[in-house]
Amino acid sequence: MRLSVKLGALVEYLRGSLWFGPTVAVVVAVVLGVVLTGVRPSEGSLLESLAFSGSAEGAGGILRVIATSAITINTLVFSLTVLTLQLASQQFSPRLLRTFLREGRNQVVLGVFLATFVYALVVLRAVRSGPSPNEHVPGLAVTVAFLFVLATIVAFVAFIDHIAQSVRIDTLMRQVEKDTRSVIRAQHPEPCRPDGEPPVPEPPADAVPVPARRSGFVTAVAMRSLKRLARRHDLVLAVVPKVGERVVEGSPLVLAWRGREGDGLPEADALAEGVHDAVAISFERTMQQDIAYGLRQLVDVAVKALSPGVNDPTTAVHALGHLTSVLCVLVGRDLSPLVQSDGDGVARVVVPTHGVKDYLDLACRQIRLYGARDTVVTVELLHLLRDVGGCASRHEDRRAVRDQALMVVAAAEREVVETHDMDAVRRAAAAVETALASADARQGRVPSAQIGVT
Repeated sequence: MRLSVKLGALVEYLRGSLWFGPTVAVVVAVVLGVVLTGVRPSEGSLLESLAFSGSAEGAGGILRVIATSAITINTLVFSLTVLTLQLASQQFSPRLLRTFLREGRNQVVLGVFLATFVYALVVLRAVRSGPSPNEHVPGLAVTVAFLFVLATIVAFVAFIDHIAQSVRIDTLMRQVEKDTRSVIRAQHPEPCRPDGEPPVPEPPADAVPVPARRSGFVTAVAMRSLKRLARRHDLVLAVVPKVGERVVEGSPLVLAWRGREGDGLPEADALAEGVHDAVAISFERTMQQDIAYGLRQLVDVAVKALSPGVNDPTTAVHALGHLTSVLCVLVGRDLSPLVQSDGDGVARVVVPTHGVKDYLDLACRQIRLYGARDTVVTVELLHLLRDVGGCASRHEDRRAVRDQALMVVAAAEREVVETHDMDAVRRAAAAVETALASADARQGRVPSAQIGVT
């Protein structure tokens, strides 16, 4: 498990790169070319009937055409990829680039094109012209080159279709929602606890801080690795930053104190190596364990769409729809701090997490501020709060929804001047209150505040 975080970070990096898949494809093409050029089909066999039966000059000409065409298509595909990345960065959000790059189909298509080019070159070097005894035509290898050409044609058509689909913002947002929900299921598999959060060990005043060795974002925490480290030294280890938050070199990364009655305090130097093996820090955020990063991407799309340079409120409304789906899943999960205990019931590792209030603030704040003048966006934001409030089973979560709704209504009161538009906001606010009051009534609670407009 010690390598789980590093391995997960490596997998996440490779998924977001454009070189790994094509490199593997090139290596496979080289090996396949070398092997097939040495294969001589038996006389009268099926392979012999399928193998290329032309001259060395003809085989060489065919392979040269294949190699030239493949490298030309490669140039075109790379140009289209870079253009798509530039468009996604400028039009939507630079944080969506990783979502596009993580699509495995991009690496597969690029790998097919490069593999075709390299395979043709490898087979071409094995073709020898000359008198009959010295002439060598690897017929089976040349036939396989034709199959590579067919694969290239199919891949090119599929790539054009994929690019046309990927550049659509709805496709990107759907993928972000899907990835975020996967991370939620992995990080918070337990359902919400209506009776409150379990007790979490609090670090004492004399807890020893283990400083971060470098600055960056916390992308993942291997709890089992920390648990083994804590048991080995009879400690409790509490991670200070939440996953997705930025740490500065030298600031506390983990706080350590004795798990039972023990003499003295641990030394930070003795723990530093194990802690940094278990807590991954990167220069950028990833979706490895960071739920908030998925929300961040959707919010960025909405905010970008509401900017004067883009002026696309419809996209902002669609982004709110995806945010609603993610938040409704979140309010149904146990988001309490992650705690791992040993066999004796002693808490050994504590990892802080974001709560529903934090996620709601992330999802609503900037959209509320930048979309306050657009009642369509404001009403959709209130619909988000209505749906989330109706799904929330904890009173604290519904109170957070009420607080956000009150702020949305207040922002609308400051910015909206048309009476008709404010009527739509009032109706949406009333729907939020109805959903929250119904949820409160199911648990026998009295609403803590009424959402309204003056």
